[in-house]
Amino acid sequence: MTQAVDTPVAASTERSMSPQEYAAFIDQIELRSIWIENVTLTNYHGPEAPERGAIASTSRASYTPRSSGFCAHHHYTVTLEGMDIRYLDLEVVFGLEFSSGSEMTDAVFDVFQNVNLPVNTWPYLREFVSNMMGRMGWEPYTLPAIKRGTESASRPANKGKKGPTPTSGRGRRKAKAE
Repeated sequence: MTQAVDTPVAASTERSMSPQEYAAFIDQIELRSIWIENVTLTNYHGPEAPERGAIASTSRASYTPRSSGFCAHHHYTVTLEGMDIRYLDLEVVFGLEFSSGSEMTDAVFDVFQNVNLPVNTWPYLREFVSNMMGRMGWEPYTLPAIKRGTESASRPANKGKKGPTPTSGRGRRKAKAE
């Protein structure tokens, strides 16, 4: 068995793909498996949910060529912060195995990591964040749905910008009266 090397995607010197070439590549791949490769979670606040906070997330991706396709690795970082304090750090890497009759290249992955990969992994991230917040004793929070074909599609995980506050979203508990 050969050892595959993780290939981060950098600025590619290959020519860009036409939409038709990309569609042809997507038509011939199949998602065979998705799993959690790695998780790190730090709850700095304890078992009671913070009263307010802003959720931000970023992501990056890479791929590993395989003889019958490729594996994609989608790394998300999610933070929950208050005015001057961090409440939560969560890092999760999802692994995805695809069968493919065509070789994955940097030019293809430049598009794939921003178009198809988030469509496959974002629902898992949404569920995972909600589940982990519940397991910390906090009420679950659901990240917004990913939307393709809109201006916000270029930033599926808010790309580090402050997002909705958990206490203003659905399912958040109100501050207890003292």
